[in-house]
Amino acid sequence: MKQSLLPYLLTLGATLSFSSASLIFSHFSRRVSVLWMNVMKAAVALILLIPTIPIILHLSSGGGFSFAAWHLPSLSTIGCLLASGALGLGLGDLFLLEAFTRIGVSRTLILYGFQPLLLGLAGHFVFQQDFEFQRLIAIFFLIGCLLVFSLERYRETKQWELRGLLFALIGVAMDTGGVVITRLAFDQSPTTHPLEGHAIRCTGALLFYLFLYGLLRLRHPNPSAPVIGLLLHFRRLDPRSRALILFGCFAGTYLSLCLYLTAIQIGHLASLSAISITGPMFAALIESVLAKKRPTPWLIGAFVLFIAGFAILIG
Repeated sequence: MKQSLLPYLLTLGATLSFSSASLIFSHFSRRVSVLWMNVMKAAVALILLIPTIPIILHLSSGGGFSFAAWHLPSLSTIGCLLASGALGLGLGDLFLLEAFTRIGVSRTLILYGFQPLLLGLAGHFVFQQDFEFQRLIAIFFLIGCLLVFSLERYRETKQWELRGLLFALIGVAMDTGGVVITRLAFDQSPTTHPLEGHAIRCTGALLFYLFLYGLLRLRHPNPSAPVIGLLLHFRRLDPRSRALILFGCFAGTYLSLCLYLTAIQIGHLASLSAISITGPMFAALIESVLAKKRPTPWLIGAFVLFIAGFAILIG
């Protein structure tokens, strides 16, 4: 396989995994809470990474890996990855999952069309990666996509779901910031394995949730009531729901980020983020199948604008 093709295939796999799992995240964010779902997916991913990392390092070193010869990333790299996890995987995903519950998964994911522009600018100014500024014309198509979403939502509910759109954009912006910080960390320490970075980012997210738990506990009127209830709510679910959540955490946080962090370590940031064009289409298709209804003309029109914007970006 050509090295130049590998990052795109990894990103495609990551996008499809996350898009599928996002439907599960959305369902249980409504059923339990957004905070609970975020803590659960970060915790499950970290638990899965703990045995995965030594296995992968053992295989990648030709079977000669030992913990005695293992070197931790530098403190600055660890600090960047913790900050990236707290910003993107922690705070950013709170906004993202809240947007899922308000405007739906496909409509939220399609707003990731703004990410190539943000990452293109970051890649140009921070990492000296090529970015053609005339492609900024694509933003007009992406803004048009956003307006069509607003009109579609208004026709359905007779209300402008501006808060959901705002939450989605904030989530995308924070996720973009997390990606940039992660790439900075990998550039500082090129020997750091993407799975090590993934584990540190999950730790950063969980530390952020621990801090948030402390704030919520101080403000909670009932000291004995659970603030998050991670295991409490999990035990209350039926076996099928538990299996569904664990699968979502595996596919949407563990697997997707394993693939995506590997891609951004070696690939071009703006080009990789353009692969996310498959994400909202895949999620919308699944949503339509599950709901047994065809996509609305408004949603199709939004996709047309979205594809036009990306055609300019990657053309």
